[in-house]
Amino acid sequence: MSVDTSHLEFSAAARERVEWLRTRYPKDHQRALILPVLSMAQREFGRVGPDVVHFVAEQIPVPPMWVEEVATFYTMYNTQPVGRWHLQVCHNISCSLMGAEIVIDHLEQKLGIRKGETTPDGEFTLIGAECLGSCGTAPMMQVNDHYYENLSLKAVDELLEQLRATPDQEPRAEDLPHGPGSGPSRRIADGAALQAGRGVVVPGHGVHRRDEDRPTVGDGEAQPPFQPRDMAQ
Repeated sequence: MSVDTSHLEFSAAARERVEWLRTRYPKDHQRALILPVLSMAQREFGRVGPDVVHFVAEQIPVPPMWVEEVATFYTMYNTQPVGRWHLQVCHNISCSLMGAEIVIDHLEQKLGIRKGETTPDGEFTLIGAECLGSCGTAPMMQVNDHYYENLSLKAVDELLEQLRATPDQEPRAEDLPHGPGSGPSRRIADGAALQAGRGVVVPGHGVHRRDEDRPTVGDGEAQPPFQPRDMAQ
């Protein structure tokens, strides 16, 4: 099937990145470029629909079906358009125990949409996500490429206000509300570092807390990992 990709073009920075990636793999293993080039395409075009799938296949080059298989397997690729801010609230067991459904209900009321929908102005898409690997800082959600952890309803409201007021990209970590009930922002793209709070950067694996940084209660006993608290704070 022929798909028109003439309306798509990578930025100069993206083209340079593709060429650099090409040198990282043997010529007979260029298929390995599919994941990173798809990620770049999503950042540039906002989704990976059929036209973007064929565009990525042309850039590598590989058969379009190889790209389609990857794009439809991994949930981080958006095969349908999403809002400028993609709110992905983890609702797996740890986050559910800590109030994920309360966060989702609150977002639905604040945004006037249901889970799986996009606001009429195209600003926000809200979905429920399976485990995002941040069980120790539940409840949490991913907004585009950032983690927002230890959420409270107050922190969610403050974050929505800042996202609405941000013209092009997410607020800087130093501008975000921190402290009890409003957790750190963590850049997850390319395994980058924790932008706020404490942790140890492990290349390719995000951030892991040091044992000595784990909060304690009483006479030094480790804090239970899923300690209930007031979501409204």
